[in-house]
Amino acid sequence: MASKNVICIQGLGFVGAAMAIAVADVVDSDGNPLYEVVGVDVDTPQGLERISALSLGRFPFESTDSNLHAACARVHERGNLRTTTDSGVYAEADVVIVDVHCDIDFSSAAPDLDLSSLRFAIKQVGERVKSETLILIETTVPPGAITKILIPELTDCFQKRGLKANDLLVAHSYERVMPGENYFSSIKNFWRVFSGNSPTASTKCRNFLNSIVNTADYPLTEVSSITASEVAKVLENSYRAANIAFITEWTHFCDEIGVDLN
Repeated sequence: MASKNVICIQGLGFVGAAMAIAVADVVDSDGNPLYEVVGVDVDTPQGLERISALSLGRFPFESTDSNLHAACARVHERGNLRTTTDSGVYAEADVVIVDVHCDIDFSSAAPDLDLSSLRFAIKQVGERVKSETLILIETTVPPGAITKILIPELTDCFQKRGLKANDLLVAHSYERVMPGENYFSSIKNFWRVFSGNSPTASTKCRNFLNSIVNTADYPLTEVSSITASEVAKVLENSYRAANIAFITEWTHFCDEIGVDLN
């Protein structure tokens, strides 16, 4: 019997922890786990707390989603989700899913995007993965960040290891995790946009997402480039933020004049 593919989830935050459970929860037609999943986080009090919770079958964040908690317990019982701080596990991976967030530095006069954590994380992956491993980035990043910053970082790692840069497989498919009672369902039952840095990367990304997402009801959309995928995510966030700000202003105004906006 062939061994299961190993899927590493880099970053066990609000998105990564749920993604790790969703991937580990996928089963074949006989009800057997399709993947061996390894959740990886940093050796800090926060990272260790998340690792400890998942290793005990507990979701590391507050959530009202009973399906998420049930899935967390289920994969713990099956034993196909493990957690670690050891970045050496990337050498085992068939797919590495990057869920490391970007930071904003508000200490300067103008808020500044800090990509240092993401770049460090990407370098850890590039120094260890096999050339045929798919590196699937879910992090929301500025358009162009992957092709202009992260892929060059990975290419440099490959060249230093004597690997061919053309064998580097990178894709972007941004997360669409919705907090609340449908937290877990939003990973599997929602549309996904994706693109790869090569036809091989795109095919591998499509095949992987097909195994996780309910594509019968929520088909995948492949866009023209990784940058186009980055743009789609930022556009979605901008649209949502503008609408939230718009309705918030109207709510304040209506409160002041005694009108029920609803």
